[in-house]
Amino acid sequence: MRARALLWASIAWALVASACSPAEPGEDAAAGRAAVSAPDPLQTGVRVRTVPVETGRLTARDEVSALVHAFHKATVTAETSGRVLERLAEPGDAVEPGDVLFQLDASRPRLELDRAVATIAARQTDLAHARRELERGRKLMERNAISEQKRDDLQYAVEKAESELALAVVARDSAKRALEDATIRAPFAGVVEDDLVDVGDFVTSGVPVATVVELSRVRLRAGVTAAEASRLAVGMNARAQFAALGGDSLEADLKSIGLVADPTDGTYVVEFWVENPDGHLRDGMIASVELPAPERDPHPLVPRGALLRREGRTAVFVVEGMGADARAFARLLRIGRSQGNRVEVLEGLREGERVVVDGHFALSDGAAVVPESNGRPETTSSETPPAP
Repeated sequence: MRARALLWASIAWALVASACSPAEPGEDAAAGRAAVSAPDPLQTGVRVRTVPVETGRLTARDEVSALVHAFHKATVTAETSGRVLERLAEPGDAVEPGDVLFQLDASRPRLELDRAVATIAARQTDLAHARRELERGRKLMERNAISEQKRDDLQYAVEKAESELALAVVARDSAKRALEDATIRAPFAGVVEDDLVDVGDFVTSGVPVATVVELSRVRLRAGVTAAEASRLAVGMNARAQFAALGGDSLEADLKSIGLVADPTDGTYVVEFWVENPDGHLRDGMIASVELPAPERDPHPLVPRGALLRREGRTAVFVVEGMGADARAFARLLRIGRSQGNRVEVLEGLREGERVVVDGHFALSDGAAVVPESNGRPETTSSETPPAP
């Protein structure tokens, strides 16, 4: 029994030794070692995310705050003295040009007019008499019946009568105007904003009696910088948005651009006209106006996140090559306007080039990179992307 146990132990040790001895390297083993020892090109560079450069036009527009002004706003004043007898327009009433707002006591202007008319009649009589005397004097002068001095006196009397008649006509016209001014009328079509006097008040010339505004269209006035003013031209269209109207926007026509800067803030006043047929816009409202931008040529566009500062200038990292040969190189740019996340490149990039948008802060010029697009490594057309 003991000899049999020793025999089985010897066999077991032989089997173990046989299993642990190295096998001859075959093709499969060699391929396996090669796969383990071969470097993975996707693990040799900095992983970065890239996007291709596209060409397009930016439609970015500057916005400024503007104040709504009534297209016409007048403080109507009395042009003659008198007591208010009637108030014919109340605040909120729509009026047309010439509609009566107030009627003043016109008894005094009417008396002045009657007196002026009577004075004219008297002066016309005086003038007719002076002319007859002058004609008689000329006939006597022909017979040497009167002196030349007397004839000159008669001529002077005619000229004086003519002047006095002219003054009487002026007095009549003035009285007529005072009588007309006793009726205070609307200067233009609009709405009565406020009445400043009431029946029984005595007013004198120059006293404000009412405010009339026209809001069938409005003026938007805003201050812009010199750079913004240089890009604008009269006749351009813009959009004006009104928070007080729930964000509604209306078309605005640019009518004027200031030439003299406001001394308080250095801005230039621009004025837009906006139609207001529904009367929703009111004097004093605030608007946000998108300034119109002139048409620009297309340029390469890059995401704002791709930009870096190098050597005091704007730069990006451009990826050249594919796979294990991919390298990132710094490129200095000259940029233009921006809109949202996109920036216009005036010099330094071409359409189709790949710029780094994530991972560029860890890069140096010429560094090896593992570019990714949409979260997966970029490959050449002959390479097959790894299965997810």
